[in-house]
Amino acid sequence: MDKQVLAKLGIISVMSLSQVNADALDHLVAGLSILQVARLVLLGSVLIDWLKLDGWKEKIPFYLIKCQRHGYQLSYPSGYNGSLVCPKCIREKIGS
Repeated sequence: MDKQVLAKLGIISVMSLSQVNADALDHLVAGLSILQVARLVLLGSVLIDWLKLDGWKEKIPFYLIKCQRHGYQLSYPSGYNGSLVCPKCIREKIGS
C-alpha cells in the first residue's frame, strides 16, 4: 500500500487507531488485491504496511482486520504473543 495513499486517508497522522474513520478503512478494503482479500477472508487479517506513527521510535507492521462488532479496523501486533485486536473493542473495555 502506498504511504501517500495512507497519508491522504489520515492513517499516518492519527494518534490512536480508534480515530481512523470508516471511510478510510473502506477505501483500504477497496484497494486490496484479490490475494489480499482472500487472505483477509481466510485468515482474518492482511498486512497493509510497516508504519511509524507520531511519537513512535520505529516502524511496526499494520494489519487490516475484520472485527465482528466493528467491521474493518487497523491493528498492529500487541502483547507477548503479538495478537491483533480491534482498537475499538479495547477502547470499549477500558472505558467500561
